[in-house]
Amino acid sequence: MGSARSPRVRGHAGWSPAVDVLTRHRLRRLDLDPEALATCAVAERVDRVYRRFVQAVPYETFSALARRRERPAEPAQWPRGTDRLLDDVARAGLGGTCFSLAYALADLFRGVGANAHTALGQHLRKEAPHAATIVYGEDGPRLYDPSFLVGHGLPVWPGAALDDGIFRYELEPRCGALLVLVQATRAGTRTPLYSLVPMPAPPDAYRRLWVEAVRGLPSRPGRLARRVGDEIRWFGEDVGRIDVITPTGRREVPVGPELVATLHRLFGVSEDALRAHLASAPVAP
Repeated sequence: MGSARSPRVRGHAGWSPAVDVLTRHRLRRLDLDPEALATCAVAERVDRVYRRFVQAVPYETFSALARRRERPAEPAQWPRGTDRLLDDVARAGLGGTCFSLAYALADLFRGVGANAHTALGQHLRKEAPHAATIVYGEDGPRLYDPSFLVGHGLPVWPGAALDDGIFRYELEPRCGALLVLVQATRAGTRTPLYSLVPMPAPPDAYRRLWVEAVRGLPSRPGRLARRVGDEIRWFGEDVGRIDVITPTGRREVPVGPELVATLHRLFGVSEDALRAHLASAPVAP
């Protein structure tokens, strides 16, 4: 798995550390140009890496379920490190759940010189642990959440807000240091997503909750979501429906008789990976 150490970020915007060999390899796997990034300030590197990561890496449960099926008696092997995730992205168009995505994103951010850490939260609807990434920069910390496909980093302070082209996100203060991320539509519907204390997650606790999150996934239904520009595409296996969410609202796309071909076209996941999931027998978590 990727390094847990975070390099220091110097105090002036012009400082531009070299991008190491491993990070160059990882960036190229996402079709990012390491040489072009090396000329940017750290904050711009983070923004470019994040924009590309959200566009290239879907949220999905298929890969986590596959790991659990392959090694049912080895839960310590269920989490995928950064390079395995990037390999799955390049090979099959797969991505991961919130724990996989936050871990890999923090690793990539550290590779380009940012002081980045994973952070833990709690889903308010599912009552399950959640993971995101926080970067501590010169203008304060910012929250990055690739699993909810949030388009930009959100400043971490009570009342902070951003409009990412599809939704408006706000951080509402609760008791003590607790913050709640709220998603709002153009029509004004507000949905509290999760609560978090914006602090770096202890590595042991993060890994333990990661394993527990994979253990708690139902074999069915699978979930798949991807951001394409100002559009979020979502597939729920249980409802057999594809939703497309845009700034103007939500519409349903017919699955049609060729489910695998339709999902491959809209989400970019390989047909082999889709067939492997859809053909797998449900296994108790």
